[in-house]
Amino acid sequence: MFRDLKVSFGRITWKSTTIAGFLLSILINFASYADYATVLIYHKFGEKKYPTTSVSMEDFKKQMDYLKENNYRVIPLSKLIDYLQTGKEIPPKTVVITIDDGYRSTMRAYKLLKEYGFPFTVFLYMEGVARYPDYLTKEELEQLKKDPLVEFGNHSYSHKRFAKILPEMSPDEYKKLIVGDTLRAEERLKKLLGYVPKIYAFPYGEYTRPFIKVLQEMGYRALFTQDPQNVSDDTPLWLIHRQPIVGSWAKMKHFVSVLNTEVLPVVRHSPDIGYLEENPPEVSAEVKNLENYKNCGIYISELGWIKAKRKGNILYLEEIPPLKRWKNRIGITCWNKKTGKKATFFWSVYLRDGR
Repeated sequence: MFRDLKVSFGRITWKSTTIAGFLLSILINFASYADYATVLIYHKFGEKKYPTTSVSMEDFKKQMDYLKENNYRVIPLSKLIDYLQTGKEIPPKTVVITIDDGYRSTMRAYKLLKEYGFPFTVFLYMEGVARYPDYLTKEELEQLKKDPLVEFGNHSYSHKRFAKILPEMSPDEYKKLIVGDTLRAEERLKKLLGYVPKIYAFPYGEYTRPFIKVLQEMGYRALFTQDPQNVSDDTPLWLIHRQPIVGSWAKMKHFVSVLNTEVLPVVRHSPDIGYLEENPPEVSAEVKNLENYKNCGIYISELGWIKAKRKGNILYLEEIPPLKRWKNRIGITCWNKKTGKKATFFWSVYLRDGR
């Protein structure tokens, strides 16, 4: 809506400057929310035995209260996918709620979400649901699938760390592994739901380009990570970020922070997603309109935050030591000079030997 709003200043007089200033203020404030959505990811609810993957029901209720009281648009995941697929502008203050694995505590969240009328998506670990004690029963799945507020997605059959493969595994063997696991999941989805949802959340949020390619070939419409970033119009359907709300990140301070974090407009970055071609990698990112941002830093899981160097629209690190962890998340964070808000961009990389 505001993208198309044009204010002509050619004939501004002292009588119209107040109106023009008011409109400009609206545009600046609007920009802090426009063009991105926050996709929240939860796992367990009210499970004190699992503090790193759970959110207390007290905190969860506070979060849902916050969304309602501050007029956030909580939309179905399918609607966000439509926005990305059609190129339609994401409305301001858009939020999507997702739940991974399908633990039985999902029913606690369901009771509250139903009270608020908030839609949500459950990505199901298919070896566990309707089979293992900690997971949703067949009867609970029946209850959920009858409710139009609830959507489902595939979270694999075995929930293996598919990015952590052995170096001797050939591309054909890797593809066979992914296809076989996905087909087993689809078989149970069809049996339990009556259909096969063509959206997929990577187990542990870990992905590789071959993994992505196989799922695309199998007809998956959208793929979801756990990289802690919001979603913009430019987010690819095969790498949709989600904000984990678990453990220490399940507190209100972090929750409010992620809702107010913009997407940094990274045009390209190095290293690429997936397996590192060289170690140590060259770490850099080209940012659209970098002059609009300040205080930029680059994050690497095992190294922490490092102040970024700048050259034109490029942010980079000069020298880093060889990475030792088999998995690292890389992030770029800057502060928007105009809105005063933090803006981030994240991706994941892996050592090929899986150590």
